[in-house]
Amino acid sequence: MSQQKKPNSMVAVWIEPCTVAAPGRAASDAPAAVDAGAGWSVRCVDPAAGWLRLDDAGVTRGDGVFETLLYRRGRIRSVIEHLARMERSAAALALEIPPAAVWEHAIALGLDAFLGQDADGEPEASIRCVATRGAPGTGPACFVTLSPVPARDPDPKPIKVLTLDRGYDSGAAQRAPWLLLGAKTLSYAVNVAALTYAKKHGADDAIFVTSDGLVLDGLTASVVASYRTDNSNAGHTIGGSGNSNDGGSVVLRTPSVEAGGLAGTTVAAVSEAARALDWEVEAVPMRPADLLTADALWLASSVKMLRPVSHVDGVEVGVDAQLHRILSHALEQTL
Repeated sequence: MSQQKKPNSMVAVWIEPCTVAAPGRAASDAPAAVDAGAGWSVRCVDPAAGWLRLDDAGVTRGDGVFETLLYRRGRIRSVIEHLARMERSAAALALEIPPAAVWEHAIALGLDAFLGQDADGEPEASIRCVATRGAPGTGPACFVTLSPVPARDPDPKPIKVLTLDRGYDSGAAQRAPWLLLGAKTLSYAVNVAALTYAKKHGADDAIFVTSDGLVLDGLTASVVASYRTDNSNAGHTIGGSGNSNDGGSVVLRTPSVEAGGLAGTTVAAVSEAARALDWEVEAVPMRPADLLTADALWLASSVKMLRPVSHVDGVEVGVDAQLHRILSHALEQTL
């Protein structure tokens, strides 16, 4: 009888300046990979060995930034886009972080270790890049973790969402940049509280809305809606081009980010997939009423990808199985 292989476990990679010693930190037997030109070194470490200090500002204040990427089918999706957004988020906090090439080096090192484990099948990995302000007097703490992704349901159950007031109007992002609207920071207490509220009131997730009624994004995902034209309804079959036999078509809409939403990398991939289907793609101001009239509505994220939505604020919305199947398949081709 063959021995059953173990599933992949978390892998961690620590990033630090080449000239920095690490007194007081847990030792690592793994050699450091040094990039002298960039001035940083990376090494695989034990994720449970205490590399992050207890007085790190990321722990005590949520002062830091992060990105989550997906490794699937031999490819890491949207690396350039994720790392560029991380740089923008860090700039908003005046936080100095390693250049993109160093993060890519760390990701590659961690991925080799992750895939080198004795595991069955074709593992997927959730890759999280994190940079904090660090402990007082130490400079930023930067690291990458790679964790296994649970088996994905090919036919996910539609979810119920609530729309919740984010507490800012649509002009706040421009008027008050210190609110960090549109930056992906470690300060997620509000998002966690919103999710707790949503679940307490019978929903699975929530979508933030500005105080003057514009849709922003989900708590950990972007909002994507599709609309069939008058000549393209659920009774028609959409061909490979995305157009129905009678000339009708589909429009995919996402909320514009000017009101303070996060520029989603998955939205970019979904939009690319929709254009490949010859669907129209629009980033426009959206209101909750626009969600109710969609033929199909999703929350889209890097790891969970497309989650169909069946109810918004207790009102049933369209769950078009054909549109979901077609867009999901097209998105798979971009990954």
